[in-house]
Amino acid sequence: MGIYNGNKNSRKQIVSSIQMDIIKNRKIGEKLPSETEYANLFGTARSTIQKALRDLETMQLIKRIQGKGSFVIFKHPKIEMFNFKGFSEYAHQIGAIPITKLIEKKKISDGHKMVLRRLRSIKISEEITPLTLDQSILSLDDFPGLDQYDFEKNSLYDILRTEYETNPAIANLEVAPFIPKKEISNLLAVSQKIPLLKVNGFVYNSSSEIMEEVNIIYSDQTRFKFTLGI
Repeated sequence: MGIYNGNKNSRKQIVSSIQMDIIKNRKIGEKLPSETEYANLFGTARSTIQKALRDLETMQLIKRIQGKGSFVIFKHPKIEMFNFKGFSEYAHQIGAIPITKLIEKKKISDGHKMVLRRLRSIKISEEITPLTLDQSILSLDDFPGLDQYDFEKNSLYDILRTEYETNPAIANLEVAPFIPKKEISNLLAVSQKIPLLKVNGFVYNSSSEIMEEVNIIYSDQTRFKFTLGI
């Protein structure tokens, strides 16, 4: 319990601290301290602890059983990637550090478009987990000067919102399984024998105009939630 710091009482800091404890010190099946014990430990309200434990359950690190407590079920998180909210914002929400590595940035179509390939990972404690390999194709006619930005330090969507007043509104996507080639399996740190999911499609702005063509490959550390109307 010595890893905890009572001053770190925000939800994301609590998630990060409990995560670190699970990864370094806990065993599968082990019962975690109670909500009251965590609340006293972090000097915060039980409601904040409950939210932090829900985050950890969403990541499939723990299972909460009513009347019995919270139990460790996995040592590494399965990250939910089910919408197009900002990657950095989502990483911070689960108590992780977002890491973006630029794989490729080049102009195509006689300089009218830009191709952007990025490896998106999260860092929890000292462990880095690759999550997605993203390819975006954007019009430099619509977004002049976009190719001049540093996309390892800046969020693409933040730039589009603040500098070009363009907001992603709707995504029309197709999801399909595929077997990764060596380059992709190495980047995502997965076996070539493990099928992955690839998402292709278009992101539209609030005026129903195409703002981005996307090709996203998800590692085996991600999972999806779908809500369907029937």
